[in-house]
Amino acid sequence: MGEKTKPSLPVGKEEVVNNSGPPEPCGRLAYSLVIFMLFILFLLVIILVIVAAFFPGDKNTVLEFCKWAFSSLLGAFGAWIGAGAAYFFGKENLAESRESTKQALQIQQETLSGSAKPVRIRDLTLTAMNKEFMFNGNTEKSVICKALEQYDDYWWVPIFDDEGKGQLKDVVHARVFMTTEQDEKQNPVVSEILENLDEKPKTQKLHGPSFFIKATPEEKIVDVVERMNNSNAAVGIVVDEKNKPTYCFTKSDLASVQKQ
Repeated sequence: MGEKTKPSLPVGKEEVVNNSGPPEPCGRLAYSLVIFMLFILFLLVIILVIVAAFFPGDKNTVLEFCKWAFSSLLGAFGAWIGAGAAYFFGKENLAESRESTKQALQIQQETLSGSAKPVRIRDLTLTAMNKEFMFNGNTEKSVICKALEQYDDYWWVPIFDDEGKGQLKDVVHARVFMTTEQDEKQNPVVSEILENLDEKPKTQKLHGPSFFIKATPEEKIVDVVERMNNSNAAVGIVVDEKNKPTYCFTKSDLASVQKQ
């Protein structure tokens, strides 16, 4: 009768228990780790800025180096912080923490060995189309021959639509225009030359789908290589959504990338 009882709570009310307290040791350690890593990253960024501003030599070269170093530091530090914080917070087990560390080391290795391996066509170092080297079906053979003399390292010729929309219609091997054989007309136009090529199976391969393919910037390199192998094409043209060519590459360019 003399015992004191705990007063009951009103109906619908819940007792609120205050479990707040000092942070766990692992939480403090993880927080300290993140702050320490960010502090180190800040110091390194400051050093890069000073080097870019006062280092003697070619400024463009120094700036490119600083960009490369900053990207490397940012990726590596991000992975390290993620791995350390996840481990100390207990949100990942030890195996997953090791995987994060492995990714950090992979970022470093890729950076030290150069940029990551290109995956899509837009990742390649492409050659822009020469706007002064464009022809259509009405262009005479002599005009193209003269242009090939000016650009003596060109070995294929782009052919555009006759309406002047700038859309790619065909690509022809340069040797077609260097032949010494006599045509019925001494100076035929491109459309007539293409008709003559289609008359023989051997010369059909010097233009059209058997000689070139079109690709988009977002297309995967492996898919483009497969298409080129299937059609035995030697040239690739990057086109935009309006079928206008922007860049070009060759089968050997893709082969060298895959060997990296």
